[in-house]
Amino acid sequence: MSRRGLCTYGEVSHNVCNSGQSQFRSMRGWRHSTAQRGRPQRSVVGEPSTIRAFFLAPLVRELGANGVNIDGFLRPYGLSRAQLTSLYDRVPLRHFVAIAEDASIRLDQPFLGLELGRNFSFPDLGPFYAILMLSQDLRSALERLARYESAWQTNTTLDVIRGKQTSTCRYCIQDPTIWPRRQDAEFALASVTTFIRRLTSKCWRPLAVGFEHDVKGRLRSLNQFFKAPVRGNEPLNSLVISNEDLDQRLRWHLDPVDGDITPILERHLMELLGPSGEVGQTFTARANHLIAKRLGRASVAIDVIAAEMNMSVRSLRRHLTEEGTSFRQMLQEHRRTMIETVLRSDGARLCDLAGRMGYSDSAVLSRAFKAWTGLSPRAYIKSLKS
Repeated sequence: MSRRGLCTYGEVSHNVCNSGQSQFRSMRGWRHSTAQRGRPQRSVVGEPSTIRAFFLAPLVRELGANGVNIDGFLRPYGLSRAQLTSLYDRVPLRHFVAIAEDASIRLDQPFLGLELGRNFSFPDLGPFYAILMLSQDLRSALERLARYESAWQTNTTLDVIRGKQTSTCRYCIQDPTIWPRRQDAEFALASVTTFIRRLTSKCWRPLAVGFEHDVKGRLRSLNQFFKAPVRGNEPLNSLVISNEDLDQRLRWHLDPVDGDITPILERHLMELLGPSGEVGQTFTARANHLIAKRLGRASVAIDVIAAEMNMSVRSLRRHLTEEGTSFRQMLQEHRRTMIETVLRSDGARLCDLAGRMGYSDSAVLSRAFKAWTGLSPRAYIKSLKS
C-alpha cells in the first residue's frame, strides 16, 4: 500500500481514449505476476527502505473494525500497536507492503488497497494537509507532495513528468525484491484520485491508469473506480492527467492574509521529520540509489549517473574503486536482481526484458544470466516451477 494517499486536484477532462492509449503505448514494460515464488531476494538499493508509521493507520483501523487482534497480526513483523502511536517512527517498507498483502487475504478483501485509497481522508495527512491546501493549483500540490516523498517513504519514486498535452504522476517502489505489492500500488493511485475528486469534482477522472502488476480479473472494479482505461504489467504505477486539469486553480484553497507562508511551514515540517536517510553519504550508496531509480525506466550509462552526481566519469570510477567496487559490478548486481524478479513472473518475455535492462537482444541477456547463475533463463524458470 503506500502512498501515498495524497494529492490533489484539477477540473475534468474527458479526452480519455486517445490520450490514454497513446500514453500506455509509451509505458509498456516487463511483466510481473501477482505472486512471487521461490526464495526472497536481496535488496540492491543500498540503504534500508522505510515508511513513516502513520501510513499504517488506515490499515490498522480496518483490521480492528473486522475484529482482528492487531498485536497478534503485527507480531510476525516485529511490530505492535503501541509502537505505532509514534506517528513519525520509521517502519520497514518491506513489512508495510507485506502487511497490506496479508491483510487483504486475512479479511478476504482482494481490493483492500483500492478501498482504503477510496476512503483515505485529509486528517490522515496530519499537518501536511495544510501545505497542500496552500497550493494554487493541482500541479503545485503534486510537486509539493513529491518533495515530501523521501521524508515519508525512502527508496521510492514519486514524481510528475510533464508532456505537451498531458502529464504523468508516477509512483514506484525502487526495490524490485519488495514483491508482491499490488495492494500498495492500488492504495497509492486510488488515494491520489480520491483527493483530486474531493478538491475538484466527484466526476473527475484521469486520462489513463497504469499498474506494475497484472490486472487480469481486476479490471471491472478498477475501471469502475478510476472511470478511465486501466492497463497492467507496466514499468511503474501511473496516472495520466491532462495539463489543463493540472494548471487550473483548486476549488478549495487557503489564502493566508500574511502572504505566502508555505516556505516557512515546509521548513518546519521537514526539520521535524529529520533527514530522510534515503541515500547514504558514500559514493557507492549514492550510485546504487540512482541505478535502482533508473534501471528499466531510463538510461543507466555511467556518464548519466556521474552527471546526476555532479562529477566526471573518471572521478566516479576512482571513488567507487576506493570503496572496493566498480560501476560495472554494481550495475550487474542490479540487473541480476531485477531479472530474477521478473523471471519469477508468468509470461515474462525475454525480448522485452533485454531492451529494458540495456542488452542488445535476448541472446546477450541469456548469456549474462547463465554466467551469473549457471542456468539459462528458461532453465531458471523451470527450476522455480519444480
